[in-house]
Amino acid sequence: MNQLVYCYQRELAATPALGGRIVVKFIVSEDGSVSSAATKTSTMGSPAVESCINRRFMEFRFLEPRGGGIAIVSYAFDFSPG
Repeated sequence: MNQLVYCYQRELAATPALGGRIVVKFIVSEDGSVSSAATKTSTMGSPAVESCINRRFMEFRFLEPRGGGIAIVSYAFDFSPG
């Protein structure tokens, strides 16, 4: 989570009113690695934050999906200044 907050705070320094919700859609592979991550929706309007978060997701590891196969997940993150 700290890595995702860093993506936001880095841009917040340049844009103090920056905030919004970013929904990331990612795929967890059979081995728990993330095979893809993309912004599903965003109210933030900051491509820099969105792409940074997506890159960070590609480095994450999760538990292997139960029963084998892949898991497709959408997860929302809310960011606000202050």
